Amino acid sequence: MLLGELPQQLQKEFEQTVRSLYGHDHIKQALVEAIELWLAQQREKLIQAEATVNNRAFETLKAELAQRYPGKWIVIAYGKLQGVAEMPEELNHVAPTALHRIVMQVGQIRPKEVELGWQMTFI
Repeated sequence: MLLGELPQQLQKEFEQTVRSLYGHDHIKQALVEAIELWLAQQREKLIQAEATVNNRAFETLKAELAQRYPGKWIVIAYGKLQGVAEMPEELNHVAPTALHRIVMQVGQIRPKEVELGWQMTFI
């Protein structure tokens, strides 16, 4: 159970919005949705932070990886090289709790990550 106090103006606006969208008895539902959204945003921040660290590590290690492990599969997580293998399946267990990992075959050009930022529905 969580107990907390909101600033008066924020609470008033929140309650009015809940009533206009859901009716009178749905404050709990709105709070759950708000907390889920907040948690998703925080998780995305953590993923982005790990991605930044891993991408920097990759750039630092790129030449060494090409020299020592040509054609091998590697995993970079937590900003470090975590594993090397002949086949990508051998790396499935490496850094399982990492929010972001780079798994790639050394010597292959790493595809540029693209976020489209939109969704399309076909009917």
